Amino acid sequence: MRLIVTRPEPDASETAGRLRALGHSVQVAPMMWIEWAPQPTGLVAPAAIALTSRNAVRALADWPSAQGWRRLPVYAVGEATAALARAGGFGDVRVGDGDAAGLVRLVRADFDKTAGAILHPAGRDRSADLAQMLAGFTVTTVEAYRAVAVPALDPATVEAIASSAVDGVLFFSRRTAAIFADLVEAAGIAKGLAGTTLFALSQAVAAPLVRLRPAAIKTAARADEDSLMATIGRG
Repeated sequence: MRLIVTRPEPDASETAGRLRALGHSVQVAPMMWIEWAPQPTGLVAPAAIALTSRNAVRALADWPSAQGWRRLPVYAVGEATAALARAGGFGDVRVGDGDAAGLVRLVRADFDKTAGAILHPAGRDRSADLAQMLAGFTVTTVEAYRAVAVPALDPATVEAIASSAVDGVLFFSRRTAAIFADLVEAAGIAKGLAGTTLFALSQAVAAPLVRLRPAAIKTAARADEDSLMATIGRG
């Protein structure tokens, strides 16, 4: 299949490599790029860390204080985030079910709220308010990075879609899907997706894509990359 990967780098290239190994032809077209924030001044050492994305792990890598947090319990939203946290030196990583609700269930069942604050290094734009979902716990949410939308589709992507040369497009976040839909409509090439399948990590991610009227929208059985890969299959 001829596929487009829309997630930001470096995740886009990693996903593209996996897809090529399955026999697909892949074009990388990130809908956003990541800007990192420095560690805020006066940040008190947490009792635990909640990670809702791999970018949160990457953000912590540049924070001087994080070197002293490697033995803290870390609650990761899913296995991909957990694996990156372990690779970054965090030794006590506990894994949720792949979404914010699953992470909240894990924290509520596992963490003693009297132990102290949970640090949540988060993106500026986020679909879930972890502090609100963990009412009764002390959650310190810090903007650790922000994802900036690209202003337009790159020429290669426009050409591929306009010429109906794309079999599938992958989406890993609702915001990425919304940006893609907006830019496709702005470029006037939505008709080029009439024979294209859009693959989304979840129903929530897929929602902004409905208006493009593609051939099909398929969602992963679970909100993780392995499940999305299984939905696509081999080339």
